[in-house]
Amino acid sequence: MKKMLCALLCLTLALAVGFGACAEENWVTPTQNIEQWDREVDFLVVGFGLAGAAAAVEAHDIDPDAEILVLEKMPVELAGGNSIASGQTFLVPAQSAVETLKTYLYNCNLPNPIPDEYLTWLCQGFADQLPWIQFVADSVGYEAGYVGGGELKWGSMVVEFDTFEGSVFDGCSAHLRAKGATFENGGVWRCFAKAAESRGIEVLYETPAVSLVQDPFTKEVSGVIARQADGTEIAIRSEKGVLLACGGYENNLQMQRDFHGMETVYTAGTPGNTGDGIKMLMQAGAQMWHMKNQTQSGGFWLGIKVPEYEATFMRNFTMAGHSWIEIDSEGERFYNESYGYHRQHMKYMEYGRYVDLPHERALPVDLIFDEKTRAAGSIASQWLSWPTTTEGYTWSNDNLAEIEKGWIIKADTIEELAQKLGRDPEKLQETIDAWNAACEAGVDEEFGRDPATMEKIDTAPYYAVSITPTLVATTGGAKRDTASRVLDWNDQPIPGLYEAGELGSYVSNLYQNGVFLSEAMLSGRTAAQTAFGGASEVGEVAAASAEPSWAGAEDGTYTATVDGMHDEIEVSITVQDGSLTAIEITGGRDSMLITDEQLEDYVGAILEAQSVNVDIISGATVDCQAIGTAIGQAFAD
Repeated sequence: MKKMLCALLCLTLALAVGFGACAEENWVTPTQNIEQWDREVDFLVVGFGLAGAAAAVEAHDIDPDAEILVLEKMPVELAGGNSIASGQTFLVPAQSAVETLKTYLYNCNLPNPIPDEYLTWLCQGFADQLPWIQFVADSVGYEAGYVGGGELKWGSMVVEFDTFEGSVFDGCSAHLRAKGATFENGGVWRCFAKAAESRGIEVLYETPAVSLVQDPFTKEVSGVIARQADGTEIAIRSEKGVLLACGGYENNLQMQRDFHGMETVYTAGTPGNTGDGIKMLMQAGAQMWHMKNQTQSGGFWLGIKVPEYEATFMRNFTMAGHSWIEIDSEGERFYNESYGYHRQHMKYMEYGRYVDLPHERALPVDLIFDEKTRAAGSIASQWLSWPTTTEGYTWSNDNLAEIEKGWIIKADTIEELAQKLGRDPEKLQETIDAWNAACEAGVDEEFGRDPATMEKIDTAPYYAVSITPTLVATTGGAKRDTASRVLDWNDQPIPGLYEAGELGSYVSNLYQNGVFLSEAMLSGRTAAQTAFGGASEVGEVAAASAEPSWAGAEDGTYTATVDGMHDEIEVSITVQDGSLTAIEITGGRDSMLITDEQLEDYVGAILEAQSVNVDIISGATVDCQAIGTAIGQAFAD
C-alpha cells in the first residue's frame, strides 16, 4: 500500500512538473483527467495533408454515418502539408513487379532496412491501391495520368538508383489531375481534399493538436487537446482513436540541430511542419525510428531563402544559362554544379555510397552568375516549392523582379560583388578566372562538369544569390506496424493511436521518387481500416474489379526478354480465354539457377492462382523475379 501511494504521489508530481514546464513552451503533457469533453467524434485525424485526407475519405466510405473530424494547423488557404508542394508523383508497380520492387527498396533502405514483412506489405499495397485511388478521383472529377501528360503506361517512371538490384521493374509514375487537364500543381492532395469535402467531412483549420489525452496506466489514447485560433484549448474525444498525420520536423531548426546536427536548414514545403507529432509521440511513450537516417531521405535541395516567405524557393534544376558557378565558404567551387542530382533526390556518390550533396558542410554557399545567365531564364523553379505551389508566387523569367526586390545581389564588377557578399575579392576573382580558363579549354578537370553547360562569367553586371540546404521531408517519427498502429518500446501497439504519412515513414535511407505520396495514401487508408475494423465497400469492389494484365489479351503466345542474374531470359506465356495456360523459358535457361523442379512449382503456382503474386522460391529469388517481370512486360500496353 505504501509503495502504491508513493507511486501515485510521484505520478502526480510528474504531471504537475510537466504542466508547468510545458506551459512556457505552449505545450501540455498527456493526461486522462478530462472532466468535461468539449466535443466527441468517432474518428479524429490530426493533419490535412494527403495521408490525413486519404484516411478521412476511407473512414467515411467505411461508415458514412460516422462523425469524422480533421484538425489542421494551417489556415485553409495554406493547407495541404508537403503533399501540395511535392512533384505530385505516386508510384504504381505492376502486380508482377512486387517482389522486384521489394528487392529494390530493400537496397534503397540499406544500411537500415525495415522488417521484411513491413516491406512486403508496403510494396503489395502500392500495387493494389490504384483502383481505389481511381475510384476516389472519379468521384470528384479527377483522373490518374502519367506525369508527362499522357495516360498511365508501364515504364513511364523515374528510377533513381538504377545500379541497385531490383531497379528494373514494371511500374509507372502517376499523378492526379482534373479530367481534361495535363498536370495540376498539388493535384493529388487537391483531389483527396475535394473528396473529403464532397463527403461532408469537417475540417477545423488553424486548430492544431497540442497534446494527446492518454490514460497514464493503460496508455490508451482517447483524444487530444487542441488549440483554437483564439488561443483557447478544447478537449476532443475520439471513440475509435486518433490518427497523427501531421508531418515531420523540417521547419524546426532546433530539432534539425538535435536530431540531424544541422546548422542551418529550411523547408521547401509547408512551414507548418515543426515536429508537433514528434513531441506528442515522444510524450506518449512511442518507439521512435528514422529520426536520423544515413541521409536526409528526401535530400537536401538547393534553396533560395527570402525574407518574405518562410519556406524556400528552389534553385532551377536545369539552369537556362551556362555562365554560372557555386562557391563554398572558402570562395571556391566544390562540386559539379550542373549535374541532374534532382533525379536522385539530391544524392551523389562518395566512397561507393550515395550521400547528401555537400552544401550543408560547405556553408555559406553562393550562386554566382553574369548578365548572360540572368537574361537566359529563371534561376529558380517556377513550379516546385511552397511559395509557388501554395502561396502563388512565380519567379520571373528574366529575374529582374527578384533583383528589384533585393533577393538577388547585383554589382557592376566582381570586386563590388565580393564586397557585397562579405567575401575576399581576390579569391572570388581567382575562382572565376579558373572557371573561365576551364571554359576556354572546354574541360572541367576538377569536377567534370559537362562542357555543354560551361560558359565564361565575363559579362557585367554580375549577380549572386545565397543557396541554402532545404528539405522536402523528414521521415522520423514513431515506429508503426502494417496496420498503421503506433508501437511502444516493446513493439506493442499503443491503444487508440495511429500514424500515417511522412511522420514515422517506412523510408529509412534513400528515397525513390513516388514512394512518399503512395505511402501517405496507403498508410492513411490503412489507419482508417484498422480503426473501423475493415475496408470500405467501394474500395473492396474496386480492388476486386481489377483484372490481371492478360485478361483482355487475345488467345496466343506472348514473349518477353528480361535481364536475369547472369544473362537475358526469354519467357513465353500462352493465354487462352483470358487465362494463363502455359509459361515456358524459351531462352537463357542455362544461365538460370532455378532447378527444373523449382521452376515447375513456381510456374504451377502462377497458373493455379492466375496471379504473379505468389511465393518466391527460396534460393531462386532473382530467377522468379525475372519471370514475373517478363509476364508483366509481355502484356504491357
